[in-house]
Amino acid sequence: MKLLKTLNIVPMVRNLGLFFSLILAIVFSMYAAQYPTGKDPYVPVLSSNFYYEKSKAVVGWATKVDPRALKFILETDLPVISEKSSDKLLPNTSSVVQFFLNLLSGVKLNDPLSYLKSEIPMMDIVPVTAEITEEFSPSEVTEPSKPKFEKSSQEPVVNKISSTTPLIALYNTHTSETYELTDGLTHIKGKAGAVSIVAKEIEKTIQKKYKIAAVYSPLIHDLSYNKSYIESEKTVKQLLKDNPKLEMMFDIHRDGMVSRENSVTKINGKNVAKIMIVVGTNARVNHPKWRENLEFARKLNAKMDSMYPGLSRGISIKQGRYNQQYSTQSILVEIGSAKNTTDEAVESARLFADIVVAVLNDISKN
Repeated sequence: MKLLKTLNIVPMVRNLGLFFSLILAIVFSMYAAQYPTGKDPYVPVLSSNFYYEKSKAVVGWATKVDPRALKFILETDLPVISEKSSDKLLPNTSSVVQFFLNLLSGVKLNDPLSYLKSEIPMMDIVPVTAEITEEFSPSEVTEPSKPKFEKSSQEPVVNKISSTTPLIALYNTHTSETYELTDGLTHIKGKAGAVSIVAKEIEKTIQKKYKIAAVYSPLIHDLSYNKSYIESEKTVKQLLKDNPKLEMMFDIHRDGMVSRENSVTKINGKNVAKIMIVVGTNARVNHPKWRENLEFARKLNAKMDSMYPGLSRGISIKQGRYNQQYSTQSILVEIGSAKNTTDEAVESARLFADIVVAVLNDISKN
């Protein structure tokens, strides 16, 4: 009798061993791929893009495995799986049993790939676009850049405005965002990333070069990433309260998974980060000022195209409000992407400051 039980256990151990060996092989292959190479000297394990790319590779491999083969292995030694689909159970009883078995096990008993996904969460990642890493929903429309000249106009901004009271405010909703080609990662959790350096450079250029008072809020808003806009909304309200003469407000970000080719251009012989302007709409919640913000964005984009052709990536019109509902001249600005260096973004910030002051002068004439 003992010999019979022993003989029954052996194939069970063998088959389950094969199944979990398969899981270990996948885990090991991903672990080995985390180390940088000569062609990729940065630390990919710190990059959200790294996990995105690996998840696509693993899911692609897993879908090539015939689920029937995995199911056969499991049914051989876990009879409850085959019992679930057996005619012995009444239809209504079967669904109840299946529900509770799935609930208790945390996997779908008739889907062996769910076993792999439960052990390797990366496999369960839904492929996303660059915008979802930056919290945005898909664009309703993108207005492309239309530069009028092939080269920079090289004409200095004629500033006729002087103010000791802040007219321009800057802040970072996603303060932890930084530039992967400089820092080796895309976010510095709990701290200010390089987007704060970029925003401060805009403020400094406006104040020192043009003698116009500006204000930058250094508050970190994304300690809890999902509450970033709730926190930055408090900052927007406080900035408006403390600076009643504000003309413009800019939420400075950097884009996510945009290729290096689409993130950099050359202006005046220097590599600079490209800029995209983001405008929210009233598609989800009331936002009566969004069309004025869009008009403001178009003025900035047109000035950018005439002063520094190739710098703009256009205007992206989104479904969220992004705290733009408190002003008619409030926009979100993506300066570069994760695939830029901090130096490139800082150079771009200086150019953007020129554009802001030029538009401010144009508006003051009307």
